[in-house]
Amino acid sequence: MDEMLQALLLFWLPVAVVPFGVWILLSSANDQRKSFGRILSFLGLVMVCVSPWTVPSSPSTAAGHLLGAIIGPSVLIILGIYLISFSGNVPVGRLPRSDRRLGIILSSVGFAWFAGMHWWILTPQIASGEINVYWYVFWPIFLLLTTCLSSLAAIALLTIGDERKNESNYMFLLSGLGFIMLLLGLNVDGPLMTTDDFREHLWLAVADLAGLAVGSMLSILIFALVIFIYEKTLPPPTTIEAPSVTELKQVANVIASHIGGNEE
Repeated sequence: MDEMLQALLLFWLPVAVVPFGVWILLSSANDQRKSFGRILSFLGLVMVCVSPWTVPSSPSTAAGHLLGAIIGPSVLIILGIYLISFSGNVPVGRLPRSDRRLGIILSSVGFAWFAGMHWWILTPQIASGEINVYWYVFWPIFLLLTTCLSSLAAIALLTIGDERKNESNYMFLLSGLGFIMLLLGLNVDGPLMTTDDFREHLWLAVADLAGLAVGSMLSILIFALVIFIYEKTLPPPTTIEAPSVTELKQVANVIASHIGGNEE
């Protein structure tokens, strides 16, 4: 089979199948269709993760290789944050307080797993001694987002939430953990990724996130400006004249005929 056709069938088609399955799952009320969407998304995700073995000649499979490498610790961290957030004073879907400790343990294991990828032998490698190029992009962005978003979530829990101080402290702890790992990455070499490499890609990550933030704010501003200009071009609303005495008497008669009473 041709290499391009093989990459299309065994990598890009599964990539497209994942969001298609999620769309079926979210947009269907039928249980059978929902099950079909789940199965479709799961099979697509599995095909993407095994693409380094099914399509080893395609450079695009590096994304599937990274996804397979980070899916474990990512799930642990997300599940841990969920358990921490919903084991407190929430009105809907409240979990037992004992789940909070389990959430802390899962998040810690996930971060330790990621730390092992940077400072130990678990670094995602396409070949022996060759780091997956997408790891250079993912790792600094992940640490930056974890630090910033955890801090924002902690502040939101304090200012908006009711009796959420404990959960806020845990989110601050998670933010501090991400910040400490950032500092370690800047000062401690890994077996395959040096501090110079990390520093270079960290600045690129900062530029990417700053560009994304600026672009998002500009898009919101432009959208609001377009709506404002459009509303300015609309003609002023026409006013309705006050009802006459005859119309008021007619309304009073209709009301009196339905609820009883005397018309005036």
